[in-house]
Amino acid sequence: MSTKNEAPGPVEAWLEEIAKAAGQELDVVKAVLAEHGVRPQTALPRPHSLRVTEVEFKGVRPAPAGEHDGNADREGDPFDFQWKPGPGVWCLASSGKNEAGKSSVLEIILWCLRGRSGLQRDVQSWLRQVRTEFVLDDETLVVEMTVADSKPAGTVVSKDTGSTLFSFDNAATFEELMDAFMLERLGLEPLRIQQKRPEGVDGPPLTGELSWPAYASALHINRSGLGHLLGNEARNALPTRLLELFLGAPWAATMVSAAVAQKLVTAQLSAAKARAQAEAAERQSKIDELDRSFQQAQDRLDALPDLGQSAANLNASYQALAEATEAAGTAQRELAEARTQHDELEQQRQSLAALVHASHEAALAKAFFHTLKPTVCPRCDAHVTQDQWAREDEGHCSLCTSQLRPATPQYDGTPADEEGLDDVDDDQELRQTLAQVQQAVETAATALADKQAQATDAAATLVHAQTTLQDALARPATGDRRAVELEVARLRGALDERQGRFDDLGDPAGLAPLQRDQDILKAAEKAAHARRTQALKEVLQAVQSDIVTMGRQLGLEMLEAVELGTSATLKVWKGGQHQPYGSLTEGEQLRLKIVTTTALLRHGIRTGVGRHPGLLIIDSPGAEEVDRGDLELMLQGLVQLTETAPQLQVVIATARGQEVASVIPTDQLRLAPTGERLW
Repeated sequence: MSTKNEAPGPVEAWLEEIAKAAGQELDVVKAVLAEHGVRPQTALPRPHSLRVTEVEFKGVRPAPAGEHDGNADREGDPFDFQWKPGPGVWCLASSGKNEAGKSSVLEIILWCLRGRSGLQRDVQSWLRQVRTEFVLDDETLVVEMTVADSKPAGTVVSKDTGSTLFSFDNAATFEELMDAFMLERLGLEPLRIQQKRPEGVDGPPLTGELSWPAYASALHINRSGLGHLLGNEARNALPTRLLELFLGAPWAATMVSAAVAQKLVTAQLSAAKARAQAEAAERQSKIDELDRSFQQAQDRLDALPDLGQSAANLNASYQALAEATEAAGTAQRELAEARTQHDELEQQRQSLAALVHASHEAALAKAFFHTLKPTVCPRCDAHVTQDQWAREDEGHCSLCTSQLRPATPQYDGTPADEEGLDDVDDDQELRQTLAQVQQAVETAATALADKQAQATDAAATLVHAQTTLQDALARPATGDRRAVELEVARLRGALDERQGRFDDLGDPAGLAPLQRDQDILKAAEKAAHARRTQALKEVLQAVQSDIVTMGRQLGLEMLEAVELGTSATLKVWKGGQHQPYGSLTEGEQLRLKIVTTTALLRHGIRTGVGRHPGLLIIDSPGAEEVDRGDLELMLQGLVQLTETAPQLQVVIATARGQEVASVIPTDQLRLAPTGERLW
């Protein structure tokens, strides 16, 4: 970035201009430009040179109709063409014969250079082998391929190193690989383009790139492209891009990238705005529909008689029903809890009662058996003696030696010892527990009865509330008014919710980022366009002067002045009249196209900034109303141009071989014999 003591560099100045025009921070501008692939291009790479050094091809041409010799196995007439052009002006010529193969040689050269074939289908089907050498800067490259059924397969090899740069086995692969290779070697960038979608197809514009085959049209002048000052077509502003190529215009690629990106963002913004408008219209339509329904319901409510106290009673009935429903539910839950508690206590009481009964029965049995006086032994039936009875007085059993407990002469109801109930205290504790549980059962039964009564009363109250509400609703107009009141309340709530939901949407369609990007890209294009145009205008004056001078030399004697626009347009003043390039005759267009291309090449070579690689291929320059003298002048101008720029190569094909022979040196002229083909 610049400091206070030094002016900003060209890139910084461009960025600051964009930020100021778009009203954005510098960091935001940089981020948006990077996102859309817009890069400043102030200095162009060094120029490169391209020159064809050899072309060779072989194949078989079918015998002309009516010339078959009766040999059904004969495939046709084989051909083998070789040519080694060099720097300067080189010419393929015939003597008044068209279809001599001149244009096909040029198209084979172009096929090998650009990867895309422009050959006629029949001619391409004749080919079997093709080999072309060309020098790119200081490296000799060889394109060699076989052609079977018009389909190429081959390699591109560096002759200097012997390494294979790439291989291909079909036309599409050849074009793709040659495209990438030539762009990289010539320091060119694909030019971004955008096109409208077909009518009736929605979506943003289609994007693409103009690549090496488009650039290569600057190498070729032929009749089909006469309507365009530069190149062979006007689509995607190709003539403008080629003008920038010839003159090495800085900022041109930046301008194009920004323009394409801006058009894409503009299309996206328009689509987003359309969606936002459609969504807003849909929302408003729904709000309007709700509002109409609300007003209609309100009108119906206003038309119903005011029920006064009846309405208040109805509300009270609704309230009473709600309270009765809640009370009945509570009573039922409490009743269930009381029943559960009572049942658990009753079960416990029954278990204790059974235990007390068992204890009492055991005590009675023990007391009975202790009062008996045995006379015989229960084991062996021996009689109990008096001595044995006397031992009981001493506290011992008359049958065994065990010590007796004091005898209980009479049972008083207290249980004797038996399986854990050995003393009177245990029996009394058990009876006390049973008494306590019995009391708890009685208390629970009382509570259960109370809850049952409460549940019954609550159920009766609920039935009464329901009956009261039904009676209120059954009164004339009460139900209708209540239904309408509910409908009005529902619609009012829906309307308020719908209106409030969209009050704070802000930027629902995401328009703000798109608008920001559009503003930045528009400012970037404008700033780059101004710099590119200023650079071009500084050199176009000199080019215009060369066009006029060379045009007069090529037979345009009435040419007074031209104005070469920065969009590759040409305004012509001749014979006191002003007219655009497109309204000229084909002969005039041919002369002006050649001299414009030549003038641009001369300027690029003279200044060292042109990006044109220095190879120019001209097909049939004498075919369009050019007399012999004008043709010779045209060729002499091209020869003089190549003499001032030794790296320049011009390859011409013409059917006026005898006329060009006086200008083109014999060793640079490939002239077919009179009435015959070149190959």
